[in-house]
Amino acid sequence: MAQELARKIDGDPRFERVAPVPFSVVNFRYKGSDEDNHAILDRVNRTGEAFLSGTVLNGRFVLHLAIGNRATTERHVRRVWDLVREAAGWIPGRD
Repeated sequence: MAQELARKIDGDPRFERVAPVPFSVVNFRYKGSDEDNHAILDRVNRTGEAFLSGTVLNGRFVLHLAIGNRATTERHVRRVWDLVREAAGWIPGRD
């Protein structure tokens, strides 16, 4: 599931993966400011449907998704990606 999400991130020009995905953790970011990425994280987490965390890699704030629950399905991961993309379409201060 992490590999599939990585492919979706790679296919969206607004985002970039910032680390390899050998297991179930995906680190990625919106190609904007750290504040933009914080806003995406906050908006996704406020939905209550998913939980993203953040970390700093190479001096930049990045989004961190760990797919670790045995009950997680591809549908859940697709939903998280939908929420992230929706949040990227709504960033404070942008039209």
